[in-house]
Amino acid sequence: MDTIDILTTIVKEFPYALWGSILVGTICSFLGVYIVAKRVVFFGAVLTQVSVLGLAATFLPFIMIPHTIGSLVVTLVFAVPLSRLLTGKKIPRDAVLGTVFVTAIAARLLILQKAPKVETAEIDNILRGDILFVTPDLFLLMAGAFVVAMVIHLLFFKEFIYISFDAETARTQGFRADRWEMLFYVIASGVISFATHMVGDIYVFGFLVIPPVAAMLLTRRVKRIFLISTLIGIFSPVVGLFLAFTFDLPSSPAIVAVAFAVLVIAWTVHSFRER
Repeated sequence: MDTIDILTTIVKEFPYALWGSILVGTICSFLGVYIVAKRVVFFGAVLTQVSVLGLAATFLPFIMIPHTIGSLVVTLVFAVPLSRLLTGKKIPRDAVLGTVFVTAIAARLLILQKAPKVETAEIDNILRGDILFVTPDLFLLMAGAFVVAMVIHLLFFKEFIYISFDAETARTQGFRADRWEMLFYVIASGVISFATHMVGDIYVFGFLVIPPVAAMLLTRRVKRIFLISTLIGIFSPVVGLFLAFTFDLPSSPAIVAVAFAVLVIAWTVHSFRER
């Protein structure tokens, strides 16, 4: 197939894959700027695994709730104490995140060992997410989460910027940073739970980190960082899906690879500027 045929096939046959991947790429790239600025990059990886744990729990015979709801509930349950621990001083952030990360993976494996409700291949597909087979219902849930998250962040943009880029000053001036921190982590948790179910953990974690880092290499202005990161989150899924169809590649890794290629270009440009 030529380029036009491939693009036509993607738009007509897999519209939710295209728009869903752009939706997730956009919101994760936007929220990822805060996560990178806070220096809690591993937070994204942790929440994707917690989200997968929630999905796995729904395979237990005594839990009769939809996969997406299970993922959301478990992720939010972890988000509140996690936000408290991350903003505290007693335990290092890396230790907190590492503990939750390995515990979530271990719990998921134990649950799946005792939940033979469906075939292993089906479980694996649900846990990893499959861009090409995004359902309309899941897309609408993700779109709803996107709208809610973006509205809150745009309404309170200054507050979130303050606690992310200058948290110490915010605390010394009596700013209730802990409340805003918790709100941020709860919103991020909800978005990540839906996104992980829809496109998989590799995709979500990749876009929480790679586009923001690339944007920070290209500019130091905060608003431009958000803009560039978001544009990378839109550009990479489109190109990645096209390459996946052209060369018969798995969609999520192809899209993340495109984002990484953009990061390499950004690093090259940054290196030349520093000379």
